[in-house]
Amino acid sequence: MPAVSSPAAYALPLSETALRAFLDTGAIPVTALESAGLFAAALCQQRPHHPAALTRLLDDACALFVAQPEAAAGQFQTLRSALPPAADAWLHGLAAQGVVLGPDAVVARYAQASPDAYPVDAFQTDSQVTLEPHTLRFATEAAYAEEGHVADDSLRAPAFVERTHSYTQEQARALRAIIANDDEHIDLDAYAGAGKTHLILQLLDSGARRYTYIAPRAGQVQAFRQRLSAALPVQVISQIAFANHVAGDAFRRGLLRTAWRPVFQISKHALRDIAARIELQSIGSFAPASVLRIALEGIATWCRSTTLQLAPRHFARAVPWTMIDSAALMAAAEHVWRSMFDPQLQRHALLSVNVDHIGKWLALHQVSVPASWGTLLIDEGHDLSPAWKALLSSYEGAVISLGDPNQRLVGHAPRFATGMTLEIDQSVRQGRLVEQLVNDTLALDPGNLYEAPFVGSADQPTLSSTYTAWSDVPVSGARIYGSPWRLLEEAQRLAAAGAAFSIHPDSLATLGREVTRGAEAYRELTAHGGSSQRWEDLLAECEEQDLAQIPRMFMRGYNRERFVELMERLLPFHDAALQLMLVEHAKNAEFASVAMSRCCFRTGFTRQYAHNPVRAAYTAMTRGTRQLWLPGDALEELQLSMQRYQERRTEQRRSKAAPPGRPYRGG
Repeated sequence: MPAVSSPAAYALPLSETALRAFLDTGAIPVTALESAGLFAAALCQQRPHHPAALTRLLDDACALFVAQPEAAAGQFQTLRSALPPAADAWLHGLAAQGVVLGPDAVVARYAQASPDAYPVDAFQTDSQVTLEPHTLRFATEAAYAEEGHVADDSLRAPAFVERTHSYTQEQARALRAIIANDDEHIDLDAYAGAGKTHLILQLLDSGARRYTYIAPRAGQVQAFRQRLSAALPVQVISQIAFANHVAGDAFRRGLLRTAWRPVFQISKHALRDIAARIELQSIGSFAPASVLRIALEGIATWCRSTTLQLAPRHFARAVPWTMIDSAALMAAAEHVWRSMFDPQLQRHALLSVNVDHIGKWLALHQVSVPASWGTLLIDEGHDLSPAWKALLSSYEGAVISLGDPNQRLVGHAPRFATGMTLEIDQSVRQGRLVEQLVNDTLALDPGNLYEAPFVGSADQPTLSSTYTAWSDVPVSGARIYGSPWRLLEEAQRLAAAGAAFSIHPDSLATLGREVTRGAEAYRELTAHGGSSQRWEDLLAECEEQDLAQIPRMFMRGYNRERFVELMERLLPFHDAALQLMLVEHAKNAEFASVAMSRCCFRTGFTRQYAHNPVRAAYTAMTRGTRQLWLPGDALEELQLSMQRYQERRTEQRRSKAAPPGRPYRGG
């Protein structure tokens, strides 16, 4: 998803130190320049000013305070009684207009060098302090060539190339470490908005090594290809394509015990038809299609785990532990797993196979990734499965995994078996006014892996606001939800009101699955004389989330056809001013304005959505560059959600202490 860039903030020639001195004691800055900055900041508290108007105001105020120094005292005495008494209120008022205070050191330098005039262009440029020019020296392939390999020195390729670009201090330090350790396996952890994409582009654009950049999605592959020269020794590929290549190579080398080459594929068959085709049997009250659904969910959990053995505990989220008939369920899951790699069954893509499935299959067969890829750059490496991380740990070349462990919503981000870890804490997306909010949020998760806190940018006027009613949030920008039912309810309400909006394609697919689940549960209720465990589960889930209207929708006939009608009236996602999405689909995006629904903070009621609530909230709140809206009691609700999440995990661990049945080693 392309980033939405915001215009640069307008910096006033006023330090926060001088602002607080004025509010505390009435002290007026000594120089005309900083007095003009204080005057402009005061007027901005009363009404918004366009940057051009601010520049004229600062010029006029400078001239006035130079010509009539005594005028400053009178001006500020008149203004002071009508202004907010707290510095934070001033900063929030400025941020709402895209205005920030100049960095203390920059303001001090200009107050000394130009005390009586406002050099606007130079001051605005120097106030952008988060990114600064750094010159980096990249070693080329020629640096490792044997001496004397090229007879004519004039024909020898340069051993090093130098590139000067703007980086944060931490970005430059990380790049220098990567350059110096050109054969290492590196986990680069960077907070959301820390500029990981910028780092990747600089590495690829250096042309110093042969890189393979592995992007999570095909859209990112296309975007990167457009920004890179075709002459560079760079291969840009999606995770799906990479998995297919590695599996294909292992198949050609005869390392897989199957006559079918594993490949990513999406089945278009109904669960009922698949279950019949692979001759899956019922288990107790579970029909074959339900057994298949449970088996697939358990296999998915297994493939995202570190263990090589499929075990009953992997099905705890798909079916209550007390209802697991382990022997029968394990046999069914083993059968489904083998069927996923059966050449006859998969000839027409009967069962879906994803990247995690392929990674687990390769790990079970002890496959190694060929060293022909050069240096591997893995984007969003926090979402790699443990199987893929283990495969990459044995790679003979360099691997750089860039990610943010706090955006791993389920489980924990795996690490390389050996190697080094780097960290970037400085954001270039969000400003200092949300810094405390982000760190207070992460403090609720004891599993936070970062050594240092999130640091906001001095250049970004990101403003955090609270709402009492959802109707208070802007009618444009991104709206993020933690519950698909709440998103569905909002979408139906907006559609009924004739609003123009869009829904993220992945969120739309999730909504479609939930609508099918709800419609089937109600159909099962009516078909069985008013008895359905699935319907009872849906009622309990909606009651806990105060969503009583969702069951009523299905009771009034809401079904897949009605949902298709909603889909047909949506705008293309990137064309809409108002964009709706689930929190898990907000990754790798940024928006000028983000409104977070209460269900982003009040979570932990359903077994199916086992997201870490703190990480989910963090992922959503780090999307906004200018404005972030959240409920006033967001952190209180989030703390309760984290308690529910941890209690559920403790309960699951206790229930698995003596799991029934036998493990399965796959293969």
